[in-house]
Amino acid sequence: MKNMSTTQKGNLLEDVIEDICRGISNAAITRKAMVQGKNSKIAREVDVLIKGLVGNFPVSIAIEAKNYKRKVGIETIDAFGSKLDDIVASLGIVVSKNGFTESAKNMADSKGIRLYEAIDPKLENSKLFLPLRYVEAQILRFNFSLVHRAGGQFELPTDVSEWRFHIDGEILNHEELITHAWNTGKIPQHKGLHDVSFNALPISTKTDPKTIQYFEIDSQVEVTEKYFLKLFPASYLKDVLGDHNTFNLKIDLYSKESDMIKNGWIIYDSMEDMNEAADIDNQPKEIKNLIIRSEYTLGKRD
Repeated sequence: MKNMSTTQKGNLLEDVIEDICRGISNAAITRKAMVQGKNSKIAREVDVLIKGLVGNFPVSIAIEAKNYKRKVGIETIDAFGSKLDDIVASLGIVVSKNGFTESAKNMADSKGIRLYEAIDPKLENSKLFLPLRYVEAQILRFNFSLVHRAGGQFELPTDVSEWRFHIDGEILNHEELITHAWNTGKIPQHKGLHDVSFNALPISTKTDPKTIQYFEIDSQVEVTEKYFLKLFPASYLKDVLGDHNTFNLKIDLYSKESDMIKNGWIIYDSMEDMNEAADIDNQPKEIKNLIIRSEYTLGKRD
């Protein structure tokens, strides 16, 4: 950033703010917004303006970005407080890359102005990486047990792949039945041996689809887990006066394990190994124990 102009530095900080705030629901974000002053009767520029709804109430949040080499001082807070009174904003926020003086913090607190420090490698004020853990559940193996409740004899092939299960208007083979159970939430998506009951189901065979027999069907499904870890450059807004940080995590996940590895994810043999690798110093408390678990549906097996 040594060769960047003041305008370029300011734009860069606004980019960070815009990225982080984009997740706010029902919000329209405008950079360099011009807002008509109620008292001054002139247009006042706001670095970033967020307008949206909280419940049924309209709100407007005015954000000033200060990319100073020094800490932001009380003069900036005084000037911004005057602007907020003029444009009648619901909330005012000042964002700095190098923090605030104590007098600026005290003045902001008295005026109800929120202060944030932007942490981002692009601002050259952080070399911190955030470890993100991803746990993906997978079906390892399964088996079936049948109870025939109808009177008389029954006959089924010993090869389970010949069986056809009639459920929810579909005719499924044994693998598709387990897929159906996974997609309908009968199988928990976490590691363990899980009992699944289908109650009474009609069953036919591949070679004799018209002959229907009824069985109570139980299955034991073993679910295993794969553990992935990736380090992401830290990008977040640190709440200076409060205890809430806003993170900007651009998470990339891929359906193929090879693509996960190619894009920087590392596979670990156990949760313990992954947690040990993720134990990096100076982690923000909100992110320190963050684990993403897969929740997904399966397509029909080929």
